[in-house]
Amino acid sequence: MRVIVPIKQILDPGGMTVNRRAERIFINREEYIINPNDKNALEEALRLKDEQGAEVVAVTMGPERADDALREAMAMGADSAFLLTDEAFEKADISVATTVLGKAIQKIGDYDLILTGCQAADTGAGQLGPRLAEYLGLPQVTEVRELVAAGEGKVRVRCNQGQGYAEVEAGLPALLTIAQDANEPRYPTGAGIINAYRKWEVTVWGASELGLEAADLQPLTEEKRISFPPAREFGTKITGAPEEAARELVQHLKANRVI
Repeated sequence: MRVIVPIKQILDPGGMTVNRRAERIFINREEYIINPNDKNALEEALRLKDEQGAEVVAVTMGPERADDALREAMAMGADSAFLLTDEAFEKADISVATTVLGKAIQKIGDYDLILTGCQAADTGAGQLGPRLAEYLGLPQVTEVRELVAAGEGKVRVRCNQGQGYAEVEAGLPALLTIAQDANEPRYPTGAGIINAYRKWEVTVWGASELGLEAADLQPLTEEKRISFPPAREFGTKITGAPEEAARELVQHLKANRVI
């Protein structure tokens, strides 16, 4: 079994502050990390490797510094890694990113599962998994919490559905998006980190290696500006004896025309 895990390198949110009044984000510490939810997807792939000997392939699209994210993935247990980087990718939107990743996955080939996170912590859009499944013509299941290889070319999963869950069986190859609380990602080992930088290689592909032309890399969206939602309003706290608190609560609800 071969499992491909697209990951994304993002700015560490812990190094940023938001000024709502100025509508600006200030970067106090420029450090980059693997998108946390993508680590959940990587962990599920590594569990399949532990249990069934699956081959795990990590792939990311980004600048040269994204090489660090791939080496961290290999230090955690991924068998190989592919960096998709090119000046032509710099202005990519989600449609272009889908095309680039889709072409790379097709070139890697011979895969059984693609596991992605449900959403990225920097945009929160949650579009990549579904878009990639559509691009590759694969069945998809989202918000997966548990998965097992069912045999006979199928995978069985449990996924979120409303207040409960659903058990779904899909034929392979398939794409699954992994829920944020599906597991606890493992830490890379010290030996793994050393080997990731000293022994293991990351394959680098650009637009030419993927057979992409300028027309394939034209974004469909344009960012005009970034706006911030208003600060969250806090409710009224009512304290006191139960009878007095209930009386005050009713008065408050009537004053605000709730009842």
